[in-house]
Amino acid sequence: MRSRAAIRYSKAVFQISEESDNLSGVKKDMDAIILANNSSPDFKQLLKNALINYSDKKKIISSLMINMNEVTNKLIGLLIANKRLSILNDVALSFNEIYNEKKNIAIATVITATPISDDIRTKALSKIKLLSDKSVEIKNIVDENILGGFILRFENTEYNASFSKRLMQLKTELIK
Repeated sequence: MRSRAAIRYSKAVFQISEESDNLSGVKKDMDAIILANNSSPDFKQLLKNALINYSDKKKIISSLMINMNEVTNKLIGLLIANKRLSILNDVALSFNEIYNEKKNIAIATVITATPISDDIRTKALSKIKLLSDKSVEIKNIVDENILGGFILRFENTEYNASFSKRLMQLKTELIK
């Protein structure tokens, strides 16, 4: 659950970036923030660590984000001034939710044992587009525990074609 402050900041940043025609640039920055947060425990610690002063944090973030949009730069400055830099990732996540809603984009999550190929991604997109009039983006999550097959989650629906589920079904049938 994201804080109300993160949601308010994200709404304000979305509105400012939309008015200044910087929406795509800010979206790229928000994606970069989310990626850094998800892939680097050090980045998470940087945002939360009270021992690192704010000017050093801003320098580090600026060096990590090449060609940062001015709106994003001002957002980081404002979060630093208000001692709320720790919610930066939540602001980015909320911004992306607003962006996807306004642009009529739906996210389909495909969980597989190995990363999906471009060919499978294209086939999955074509099948999913039959279910929705929205533009669809695929988010691939790799989870070796499913052994093989896939799990597809799209708009309140889950289709589980994983080997682990099939094995559980077989085990249940054998025990009966």
